[in-house]
Amino acid sequence: MSNWTSLIPARIRSALYVGFGVLSLAQSSILAYSAAVQSPAPVWAVGGGAVLGVIGAAFGFVAAGNTDTTVRTVNLDASLLDERIKEVQAEYEGKHVAE
Repeated sequence: MSNWTSLIPARIRSALYVGFGVLSLAQSSILAYSAAVQSPAPVWAVGGGAVLGVIGAAFGFVAAGNTDTTVRTVNLDASLLDERIKEVQAEYEGKHVAE
């Protein structure tokens, strides 16, 4: 197996990423609220931030391992593009003249 991240099915990874995002948003919102109202931040929220930071690194590596980095070349046929441009110009000129 060339990529260890393929051991985790895509649906599970997706659910984990969403769950991590929701937890991170909730935790950072609690800390921001505490700072805004100038009250001490809950100890569990500060500790949770440390845990989420470590988990975030692992998720980042998993996401990076699942990123397709192959380079693809696309050959465009310029004559087809030129034809389409002429069609659009003709449509515009026809509508413009009709007005």
